[in-house]
Amino acid sequence: MSVMGSLKRAINKPLSRFNHVVTHEAHVGSMERVVSMLKKHNLSPRTVIDVGVAYGTPWLYEGFPDAHFHLVDPTRESLPHMKALAKAMNATIHNVALGENSGTMEIAMRDTIIHATFLKDVGDPSILNRYQVDVKRFDELFPEIARPAVCKIDVEGAEMMVLKGMGTAINSLDAIVIETSFTSLYEGGPEFGEVVQFMSENGLAFYDYGGVNRRPYDDALHQIDAVFVPKTSPLRVRRWS
Repeated sequence: MSVMGSLKRAINKPLSRFNHVVTHEAHVGSMERVVSMLKKHNLSPRTVIDVGVAYGTPWLYEGFPDAHFHLVDPTRESLPHMKALAKAMNATIHNVALGENSGTMEIAMRDTIIHATFLKDVGDPSILNRYQVDVKRFDELFPEIARPAVCKIDVEGAEMMVLKGMGTAINSLDAIVIETSFTSLYEGGPEFGEVVQFMSENGLAFYDYGGVNRRPYDDALHQIDAVFVPKTSPLRVRRWS
């Protein structure tokens, strides 16, 4: 029995006298916890693809230090950060965007790299700069992927562009982490249900969640880091305890 399970039994014994019990224990979502879960199932990736690097993704690099990293981000502003990261770990830099079709697209830069986007905001954001960036399909950039492989996608509303550009390469990934919204702040931006449907149609199932982001307006759930794995993955063991 787990420590949390033992604790639950200890709490339930006195609570049962008052017709109350704790039926399950909850864990706060975090990417560090997700990494720990993957490791418990012996998923030690040889390849980690970080799509949408911005300033960097510490939990990803610290969680899988022995992997070869592919750092993917199209912005000029992110390039110095990717170069610094590549000096500190085994990494290849790709200063391009990923999309459904190869070519070029205009990206809008705001006051921070992490909010660079191809889509139009539903609000009235302050755009500091716009410029053209190169775009490639995922399966063009990564025709072969050494497995096991993990991919993280954080692209400010362009999730479906990246996913549709994967083609059959999506089946070469053992876990995919996608920042996805429940109410998109971008015109035409995909939402959680659309992402889940696409993944299911391509043989992947929603497995867990990591980070959680609530909107300041009313504290409603806005985004999660959704974790997907192949439907046949050994991580989807059919047992409770």
